[in-house]
Amino acid sequence: MGTSKTSWGHRLRGALAALSMIGATLVVVALVSSQHSSAQQARQQGADNALLQVTTLPLEQAETLTREVRLTGRVVARQSVSLAFEPAGRVESLLADRGDAVEQGDVLASLDTRRLESRLAEVAARSEEARASLALAQRQEEREAQLNQSNFASRTALDQARTDRLTLQARLSALAAERDSLTADLEDSMLKAPFAGRVVERYIDVGSLVSSGTTAFDLIDTRQLEAHLGLPARLAATFTVGESVTLQVNGQTIAGQVRARLPQVDGDSRTQTLVVAMTGDHRAVPGDLAELDYSISEPARGYWVPLAALRAADRGLWNVLIAEPDEDERYRVAQASVELLHTEGDSAFVRGTLAPGMHLIRSGTHRITPGQQVTLSEDVAHAH
Repeated sequence: MGTSKTSWGHRLRGALAALSMIGATLVVVALVSSQHSSAQQARQQGADNALLQVTTLPLEQAETLTREVRLTGRVVARQSVSLAFEPAGRVESLLADRGDAVEQGDVLASLDTRRLESRLAEVAARSEEARASLALAQRQEEREAQLNQSNFASRTALDQARTDRLTLQARLSALAAERDSLTADLEDSMLKAPFAGRVVERYIDVGSLVSSGTTAFDLIDTRQLEAHLGLPARLAATFTVGESVTLQVNGQTIAGQVRARLPQVDGDSRTQTLVVAMTGDHRAVPGDLAELDYSISEPARGYWVPLAALRAADRGLWNVLIAEPDEDERYRVAQASVELLHTEGDSAFVRGTLAPGMHLIRSGTHRITPGQQVTLSEDVAHAH
């Protein structure tokens, strides 16, 4: 009997132990299942949160295109000349050199004039002789005329006396012309500055022989400078003669006034030349680079977009990406084609298949493909 009770107790304890193990197993399985379900939910939530966030720009249509245009050109002297001696001769003195500032009428160089002075003296002596001979011929003509009236002289003698007088008068005229020519050569033997300016080149030396017309100096007028700027022909009417403008030359701002638009289009650059007279005090010199900035407005419907938003397409067009509303505050990426009209800094003016209010994706377009789901950044979402 005792043995039987003991056996039953052992079996009871074994059953209880088995039930305890089964219960523990069920608890572990339930715990693992719960953790697995939580992990799946977390992964799903992470996938939702993993949608790419993009920053967008609401498009606003512009009716006019205002852009900054820069014209470039060179500073030139309004007057420049190559000076030369008209008579030939030997250079006797030099009074100016390269880089010298001169005033109008200043003597720059002179020739040896001894030969000219000698010839001028010779002409003067021959003129005196011719005048004396002319006086004698005139008296002879008068006597012959009186004798002819009294029939004491022939008509032939009178004609000869008149011919002698006319010949001497012609000789005197020729001598006077020669004297004037020599006097002019004597004056031209001193090379003078025709205007105030600066000598930029000297080609002669003291003692050198120069022929007529040989260039001696290059002179420019540094007090009257101009900027010659290339102006696109289609913008020629933008400027009017007399209009005040501002130039930039070597970092200095210089006031100017439009003097002319040359009525000729350059065959290579397709530009006209805008001539701007430079006024006021400045340190510009011929050859400096001159720039003129101005704004121009013209009717044009389009949109200003960041340059970073553009993606190259075929046939000279560009693409931009638009975030279109999808579902559950998500957006789907769409592509729009645009034509690039103008760039300025980091912005571009475009037109194409766009509409006001569209959400243009501002940047990072290389990481996005059309059809992809995205979300807007928190800043953009709060802004709406």
